Amino acid sequence: MRLPRSLSCLVLALGLALPSTAQASAPAPLGGGSVLQSSAATRCTAGFAAVSGKTGYLIASSACGKPGDTIRSAGRVVGVVVGAQTPPTGAIVIRVTNTTDWRLVGSIPPTQPRVTITGSVEAPVGASVCRYGATTGWHCGTIQAKNVSISFPEGTLTGLTRTSVCAEPGDNGGPFVSGTQAQGVLIGGSGNCSSGGSTYFVPINRILSAYGLTILAGP
Repeated sequence: MRLPRSLSCLVLALGLALPSTAQASAPAPLGGGSVLQSSAATRCTAGFAAVSGKTGYLIASSACGKPGDTIRSAGRVVGVVVGAQTPPTGAIVIRVTNTTDWRLVGSIPPTQPRVTITGSVEAPVGASVCRYGATTGWHCGTIQAKNVSISFPEGTLTGLTRTSVCAEPGDNGGPFVSGTQAQGVLIGGSGNCSSGGSTYFVPINRILSAYGLTILAGP
């Protein structure tokens, strides 16, 4: 049966108005606080998003992987670990290669409720700091000391900052902030968030300077 011309035009118009099922979904936000997983199945937390030119990076702790490792989040490839500082500081840098599924954001965590990063001005001893981790979320405390050295099985790390903030497994690599200023990435500690403890972070400006990166600010 042939449709009347007017009805044919209506069907065509409605068809043009329907959304395309083949349209690609928008890239998901990725940044400090995102859950990361290495090719060795190690689970950790991203510290901060950073950029160099038009290339995006994530900064995390060496617990997240080693140079050459492929890093994923939510089962999707994020990128590749391209550097670990020498002498070691406990931090790594991940180059984000998958810009189809991910877009870097300068907020922690990438979705609400969040803190929007505005810079990386270093806070003094005694200042309030807060940490975000994929396991325990937000926890706060104070900066207790700077230029601290601690020993790990892999060796001694120097130039660290000690805080009174707790942490648990899976929080490693997560970001410390003071207000909206990036401070560093978690690399270890003692205790837990039930009984209390202390933690250490690698100062973020040390990492940015070593790799020629700029902290990603803004939402």
